[in-house]
Amino acid sequence: MRTALAALLALGLVQSSPALAADPILCPEGTNQWCERSGSGGSIRHGPMLGSYPSGRRRIEIYFVDGTPRGPIRAWYDSGQASAIGETRPDNGTLTLRDEAGRRRAQIDVRARQVVTQAWDADGREEKYEETKLAKTLAANRDLSFIMNIFAVGIGIQ
Repeated sequence: MRTALAALLALGLVQSSPALAADPILCPEGTNQWCERSGSGGSIRHGPMLGSYPSGRRRIEIYFVDGTPRGPIRAWYDSGQASAIGETRPDNGTLTLRDEAGRRRAQIDVRARQVVTQAWDADGREEKYEETKLAKTLAANRDLSFIMNIFAVGIGIQ
């Protein structure tokens, strides 16, 4: 029995001591990682949620507090160019959306649950904010609807 345990330890199939909380969690490329804790209804997200493209580049970074998006929201195209930069707080937040060339195309500001939107064309001229037009303009941002939903939940308007 001792010899079998020693052999398993030598092969690394059994750890001689429990893993430390500081040990890194390594996920395959193109997957998401997040922190969660136990709650009365089960596990809830609490802390950062990170996602990456199969290329290994960062795709998304969102922070949760007690299951609600709170704090920075960051997203990138696979090229590494930022696609969304924002922050959520209760009843407040800002989200700026960029195209693949890095040009600011829209900004959503919420203060005391009042929404103010702005949009810009490819030449930087202000234009009317239209969600359907924006979706077409930012079609390369595959996470756009997810980001918009997370933003709305984070500031409490959805």
